[in-house]
Amino acid sequence: MTKLIGLVYPDYEEAKNMGFSNQDLETIMEQNRNELNQTQPPHCKLTAIRIHEEEFEKTPKKSIKRYLYQKVKSKNKKNRKRGQRG
Repeated sequence: MTKLIGLVYPDYEEAKNMGFSNQDLETIMEQNRNELNQTQPPHCKLTAIRIHEEEFEKTPKKSIKRYLYQKVKSKNKKNRKRGQRG
C-alpha cells in the first residue's frame, strides 16, 4: 500500500508574528492532518506531514515542480513488475 505524505512550507513570518515555535507548527500540522483525514476515503488519507524548510521550486507560471519532491519507487515494486506477464 502506498503511503501519502504531505509536504508543507509554512508561512514562517506569519507564524513568528503569531508567536508560534517550530514545535507549535508541527503540532498544528498534525491536527490539520487528523482533521483532513476524517473527511477523506482510506486511499486518500495522509500518513504524515513533513514541514519543508525551503520554499518549493516553481515553474515560470508559479506551479510547484512536484516531480522534484516525489520519492523514487522502491525496488520491490520494480521486481514485482518485472515478474508479471504482459
